[in-house]
Amino acid sequence: MTDIRASTVLPARRTPITLPTDDGLNLIGELALPEDHAPAATLICLHPLPTAGGMMDSHVYRKAAYRLPAMADVAVLRFNTRGTESEHGRSDGEFGNGETERLDVAAAVRYATTAGLPNIWLLGWSFGTELTLRWGLLPGVEGGILLSPPLRRS
Repeated sequence: MTDIRASTVLPARRTPITLPTDDGLNLIGELALPEDHAPAATLICLHPLPTAGGMMDSHVYRKAAYRLPAMADVAVLRFNTRGTESEHGRSDGEFGNGETERLDVAAAVRYATTAGLPNIWLLGWSFGTELTLRWGLLPGVEGGILLSPPLRRS
């Protein structure tokens, strides 16, 4: 048994990905899958407000990608929305105040469905909850999980 601590990284297949948007941008991301079998479900992580430091490498999403593939057979797709930068790099474009990010959500869902990932759920945190509520009603999405919803725009 492995003790789970703040910095624990469990085995998984982690792959850098690029998500093309319908308006021609490339968003950087990562897909973490169970090490040796197909996932049972998929989380698409929509990060907190980028103008306040939110990004795909925010601690909750980083820990989800480090642990959920091994502990729960869950695929974790996380990415930087347009204009957002993290340790993984910077996505093309500029912050769209939650409007043009609808294309980012669509690109992530399209990637997951095209890849055949099962039981897709959007996991929104803060600003990401607004993206989930406003733009997440897409074919292939089972539902949404909201962490700390500010609900300023939704």
